[in-house]
Amino acid sequence: MAKVDFLKKRAESFLKNARDLIKKEDYPLAAFNLQQTAQLHLKYYLFLKLKKYPKIHLLGELLKGIGKTYKKEKEVNKIIDENSNIISDLNQAYFTARYLPAEFFKPQLENMLKFVEELIRFLKKL
Repeated sequence: MAKVDFLKKRAESFLKNARDLIKKEDYPLAAFNLQQTAQLHLKYYLFLKLKKYPKIHLLGELLKGIGKTYKKEKEVNKIIDENSNIISDLNQAYFTARYLPAEFFKPQLENMLKFVEELIRFLKKL
């Protein structure tokens, strides 16, 4: 399996895990899984075009990389502007879910899931 295929497959597994964790009301780990879903999908699409991806984890920076790489800066900036709170929550989940106590609520997770699903649809159209 190629490196790029592994990224996509792992992202899909994180999404499935996130949905299961939301049902179990384990919101901090669900948020972490959604962040990983978004991060790995972004890195997958960067790898498709660049044959490498940056070793960063912040979703906004990865999104900006997508915008620049695919000449979609305007669309990406709109996504960032309209979803900055959700992106911030997902980034927080990445850093806190593993090491620090963090609290997330069902409406946040529903918004995160919706954002991640919309992000995946956007990326598939690139």
